Amino acid sequence: MEKIFTFETYQFDFAFIEHVKTLRISKGWSQETLSIEMGVAKKFIGNVESYKQHQKYSTRHITLLAKAFGYKNISELMDFPQHDRIKVTVKQVYNESGTKVMESKVVGIEGIE
Repeated sequence: MEKIFTFETYQFDFAFIEHVKTLRISKGWSQETLSIEMGVAKKFIGNVESYKQHQKYSTRHITLLAKAFGYKNISELMDFPQHDRIKVTVKQVYNESGTKVMESKVVGIEGIE
């Protein structure tokens, strides 16, 4: 079973979350490992990376992330976004019973002006 949904968010928030996820995966870290490295609740990163949750990184977390990844300057974390707000379209694949998301994939991003 597949479902497609859209949501609106700020491009900086979305791009930052996706970039941190890429950094985390490149280090071979689980969501829980990054949470521990940052000193936050174990489920925090999973909630931030979920397209269905509304949790985001705060300015406090930016410093914790820079330290966790070994950066001396927070500007090393990512570039500035192109848009203020964006509309994101996500495709989710569920198990046969439709009770668990097996895969989530972004299938479209549009700038909102």
